[in-house]
Amino acid sequence: MRYSEVDLPGFGKKFSIELKSGQELILIIHSTGKRELYLMQGEEASCVIELTQDEAKELGFLMAGAKYEAVSTERMEAILKELVIEWVKVEEGSKFIDKTIAELEIRRKTGVSVVAIDRQGKLIPTPDPFKEKILPGDILVVIGTRQQLKSFLELCGKCST
Repeated sequence: MRYSEVDLPGFGKKFSIELKSGQELILIIHSTGKRELYLMQGEEASCVIELTQDEAKELGFLMAGAKYEAVSTERMEAILKELVIEWVKVEEGSKFIDKTIAELEIRRKTGVSVVAIDRQGKLIPTPDPFKEKILPGDILVVIGTRQQLKSFLELCGKCST
């Protein structure tokens, strides 16, 4: 990776990065705070983006991993080996009926997260834990480890996988 910076007197500063793909990424920071980002394909800009100072700062935080950091492939594989996604049907007589996820404290008590509810064929993704009451016949889509799932089924009472 080749990097360079050049003063642009009375105008600002130019930063260039040669990307692995062979393309060049050029950032021009104006004295006014405005930013221009160019993706160069040879001598031509294939993409030009103008950003305000605040937009550039937010993008910089995101790109630096300040708000989200990617997980390495090896770590992701280890995580996925441990996790189980299961569809659990809530039967009549379950302790869950007419209660919310928050009331039941499912995550705190078992470690399992309810990521969706299938209610008579209608999917409710990321159900509101304080508003969505669990009904008989609901199929809860849950994620956790095998041990957490076992605790979840014990808490539920009459539920089946």
